[in-house]
Amino acid sequence: MSENSQNLKPGARAVTGYFYAEGYEYLNFATSAQLAHYKFFFKDGEIFTDEALNERASIDELTAAIKKILSSHKEKISRYLGHLESFETIYKKPKEYPEFMKRHAELKYEIRKFYNKISRLQDALITCANEQTALKKPLKRFIAETGAAKSVVAECGAGLDDIYAFIQSVKNDKINRNIYMLTMISALLLPLNFITSFFGMNTNGLFLSQYPNATFIVTCAMGAVLAGLAGLFWLYSKRQN
Repeated sequence: MSENSQNLKPGARAVTGYFYAEGYEYLNFATSAQLAHYKFFFKDGEIFTDEALNERASIDELTAAIKKILSSHKEKISRYLGHLESFETIYKKPKEYPEFMKRHAELKYEIRKFYNKISRLQDALITCANEQTALKKPLKRFIAETGAAKSVVAECGAGLDDIYAFIQSVKNDKINRNIYMLTMISALLLPLNFITSFFGMNTNGLFLSQYPNATFIVTCAMGAVLAGLAGLFWLYSKRQN
C-alpha cells in the first residue's frame, strides 16, 4: 500500500503526503525547521486548517503555503547547483581530488534525501488534485514545478557521479601505469638476474672462468641483453599506442 493511501491519524508521521482519515482527508507538508508546519483538511469540497474542521481556509492560503515550500526548495537546489559548478572545475585541478572525495558521499546522501522529499511533495499534490477536483487547476502549476525541480536535483546527482567516475578513472589509470612500469622493470631485470646467478655459482669449470677479462665480457653481455630488451619493449609500447 502506498504511503499516500494509508489511514493515518493527523500528526502520526511527520511526512509530506495526502492522507485519509475517518470523515475527512488531509494534506500534510513536512517542512524544514525554518518553515511553519502546514496541514490542510478536506471535507465536502471545503478546506480547513484544523482537525476539528472549524477553521476554514481558502485556496489562496493553500497555494501560498505551497509557494513558500517550493521557494525554500528552489533555494536549496540553487545551493546544490553552486556546489556542482564549483566542483566542475576539478577536472583541471588534480590537487582538489581528495577534498571532493571527502564531500562526495555526504552530498550524494543529501541530494538523494532531498530528491525523495520533492517526490513525496509531487505525489501529494497529484493525489490532492485527483481527489479534490476544485484544486486540479490551481495545483497543476505546482505539480509541473515539482517535476522540474526533481529533474534538476537528479541532474545534480548525476553530475556528482560523473565527477566521481572521472576521478576514479584517473586514479585507475595511474595505478595501471605504475603496475605497467613495475612489470617492465621486472621483465628487464629477470634476464640479468639469471646471468648474475649463473656466473655466481661456486662450481669448477665455470664458463669464461679461465679468461682474465671475463667480468668485462659478462658485463658487456648483460648490457647488450638489457639494451636489446629495452628496445623490444620500446617498439612494443610504440606499436600499442
